[in-house]
Amino acid sequence: MNDTLEVDVVHMVTYRRVLPFLVTLGLVTNLVALVVLCRPSLRHTKVNGYLIVLTVCDLLVCIFYIPVITTITGCVHYSYIDALYFAHFGWTLVGVFQTTGIYTILWLSLDRFMAVWMYDLYPRIQQKPHVIRNRMIITGICCVTIFVLYMIDATVVCVSKVDQDHECQHGHWISISGFQLSYSEQWHRVFRIIFSLCIRWIPSTLLLGFNAGLVVGVARGRLSFPSASHPNAERNLVTITICITFSYIFFSLPIVVYITAFASKLEDRCSGLHAKEILRAVGNCFQLLEHIVHVFFMAGLNSAFRKELKVFLRLDQSTVEKENYVGGTIGEEEVSRRGKGYQLTPRLERSTNGTAGNLRLDHSVTPNPSIRNTMLELDP
Repeated sequence: MNDTLEVDVVHMVTYRRVLPFLVTLGLVTNLVALVVLCRPSLRHTKVNGYLIVLTVCDLLVCIFYIPVITTITGCVHYSYIDALYFAHFGWTLVGVFQTTGIYTILWLSLDRFMAVWMYDLYPRIQQKPHVIRNRMIITGICCVTIFVLYMIDATVVCVSKVDQDHECQHGHWISISGFQLSYSEQWHRVFRIIFSLCIRWIPSTLLLGFNAGLVVGVARGRLSFPSASHPNAERNLVTITICITFSYIFFSLPIVVYITAFASKLEDRCSGLHAKEILRAVGNCFQLLEHIVHVFFMAGLNSAFRKELKVFLRLDQSTVEKENYVGGTIGEEEVSRRGKGYQLTPRLERSTNGTAGNLRLDHSVTPNPSIRNTMLELDP
């Protein structure tokens, strides 16, 4: 067994107490939210496509925080494989899904901004096939590409008291990620500027602009635009978007301050009690917390999500009504989901086009008379 570095109390409390609790909470809440969002009454709506992607990103961030916790953000490695993984993928995989989540929020904010201020253009864009899927594919490819250099450019070294200790039996492994390497070439510095702009400053600036426009739109009462068949639901959706954006900016601020002003190479980063390391610990906790609060926004502000959540948790055994901001008819799958309270009733209707003898078979949903009084009424 090779020796390991001694770490200070800030690292131990943060990475062995606080972050494990947040990761566990994030895994449970985001997994439940993902199951609820994929239920039949919710998954067919376009906007829930963004919420599903955002929840998946939040869930994966929590999963990839686990190696950060077990290694105390790279301070303790028990094997070469462990150090090699952390050097190349420890923080980069977290960064990939964090950035994907940020751009998902940005797409959601753009759609809501266009729905409020450009309601003539918005429907034409949304009518294009696979809009969300194409956006997410492009976003995912770009996010992976921007992190590829840091995945590749990393190394692992052994610090040992014995010369030629290739197996590091008398020392410990140190992982040096692409974020920590000191680049001297000009193109490296240029890349770091582009990297910082792409993952932080550009999306944050656009988010502030779009959400400021949403706040102004709410204040001016522009949520009752012609295409909004359910203004209250649109208002709730805009509120969720604003809350998610605010939480991202607020909870990301400490780590952004650390990266921008204080991130530097320290020889005793793990064992020395530095003020900047305390800031980084706080920043990491806040950054992970940001991937948990999204679920609470959806549960608090989305009535359909809240109703389905109650059914999933067995807190409400009644049938869940259709989500109030989604138009359309109820099909066989919906009737099946609602249970015995409703049934498909074939009904023959004579054509109104004046042609005699033309009959149309219409499958409508009618309450089952035997238990009519025990069910909720359908939306008109």
